[in-house]
Amino acid sequence: MLSARVCGCGRRGLWWGLAAGAVVLAAALVLRWAAFPAILTAKITQAVQIQDGSAAMERFVQLPQPLLYKAYLFNVTNPDQVSLGAKPALQEVGPYVYEEWRRRRDVTRLEDGSLSYRLETTFRFSPERSPGLSEDDEFTYLNVVMMGIVVQVAEDYASMLTMVEPVLSELLSGGAQLFLRATARQLLWDGVPTVDCRGNLSAVAVLACSALPSLLPPTVQQAQPGVYAFSFFGFKNGTARQWWRVDPGLSDVRSLGAVLSYDNSSRLKVWTPASSPCNDIRGTDSTIFPPFRDPKEPIVAFGADLCLSLGATWERSAEYMGVPGNRYTGEMPDMTGNPEHHCYCPSETSCLEKGALDLSPCAGAPVIATLPHFYLSSESYLRTVSGLQPTKEHHELFMVFESTTGSPMEARKRLQFNMFLHKINKIDLLANVPYALMPLIWVEEGLALEEKYVSTLRMLFKMQGIMSGVKWTMMVVGMGMAGAGGYLHFKRRKELVVGPAEPKKVAAGHAEPPGHPIRLESSHSRY
Repeated sequence: MLSARVCGCGRRGLWWGLAAGAVVLAAALVLRWAAFPAILTAKITQAVQIQDGSAAMERFVQLPQPLLYKAYLFNVTNPDQVSLGAKPALQEVGPYVYEEWRRRRDVTRLEDGSLSYRLETTFRFSPERSPGLSEDDEFTYLNVVMMGIVVQVAEDYASMLTMVEPVLSELLSGGAQLFLRATARQLLWDGVPTVDCRGNLSAVAVLACSALPSLLPPTVQQAQPGVYAFSFFGFKNGTARQWWRVDPGLSDVRSLGAVLSYDNSSRLKVWTPASSPCNDIRGTDSTIFPPFRDPKEPIVAFGADLCLSLGATWERSAEYMGVPGNRYTGEMPDMTGNPEHHCYCPSETSCLEKGALDLSPCAGAPVIATLPHFYLSSESYLRTVSGLQPTKEHHELFMVFESTTGSPMEARKRLQFNMFLHKINKIDLLANVPYALMPLIWVEEGLALEEKYVSTLRMLFKMQGIMSGVKWTMMVVGMGMAGAGGYLHFKRRKELVVGPAEPKKVAAGHAEPPGHPIRLESSHSRY
């Protein structure tokens, strides 16, 4: 009777063990596949959506840390020889490093929930990051304003070329010269006085001056009445011009930061034909990206300075300050190798070679964009000048990105601006010059996320690791409990069916098997 009760309790215990193991295992699976991912997704979504009054809105209005903006200028070391036909010899000087602070002005939430704003960019020179360099350093550089005017006239009014040089001699400060001298500060920000419409001018020069305001690119600004000055970036320092409109990710967080319109238009009006995909506005404004991205999906950002959406493709897994991520690289459009980029060609019958983009429709000046030192560009451009050494390490465009939260951790956006130099027989200054794609300047816009922001990402991955450890521990414990319960259950069933093992009998006159306990004689022993 007692053994029956004990046997019943054992069976119930075994079934309880099996059930407990199954529950623990199920809980681990639910934690792995449902609960933890749902909690993580909800927390990240809440943290990145641009809600009014949220921390995400504060970061959206003012980037919490500056980007580092590095400028490398090219000094022409043989200007007189170039005028006679020699290959331009260049000396790279830099970097001149600036803190680039970005702030969104006049942020407004529209009726559809999207956000409109004007982006203000301010640059501050950082002497401690520019050792051995001063903004007062002097350079010999190509007279880009004169070249721009000549090229424009040659393309649109070739019959008037003979009239250009006398007019330029009147209007250009110091007369018509192929190369000028200026400081780094003037070239980058303050401006080099270039065109002077004051004084006693000829009728043709007066007519040209009246047309200048509508013809000059943004890089040439009026410094004082009648005087125009050239600088590479002075026009955008401390200014907030065009309007942007972006998706705040409220209805779909995967659309966070997507540019919906720029300069009050959902498409560009720059490239030909107007319906071409080159005029599509795709991606974000490069400061904010959506979370939960497929790591192998390209990262696309709209570059207003280039009037195009530039994509970076997955290269490999990477790590930044202990946080796992993915590395992406980008390059300029390939008009000769990719039919989809053919709409970037200057005309239907002519395209630039690999790695070069004609920015004339975008910048209003005959400027050519490439990667620095013609990296990944056609070798033919590199052969036209001396002094360049393209390398992947120093000249590629790349980003290290954490895909779960949509966080760029490290990035280098690098671009070089160039201008074609070529012979024009009707202009004495250009009658003997060689053909060359002349580098003017290259810049690097860099991000390296600071430790206080990386620590948040690192904590996220630590929590993922802890939860992963808990999950696997629960799965092992659950499977162990279920396995142990099953083993004991089937062992007990076997004992009930077969019965207990019979003890072995020992023949008379033989000793007990080794290890068998010694048996004592009964009370009927003869002793």
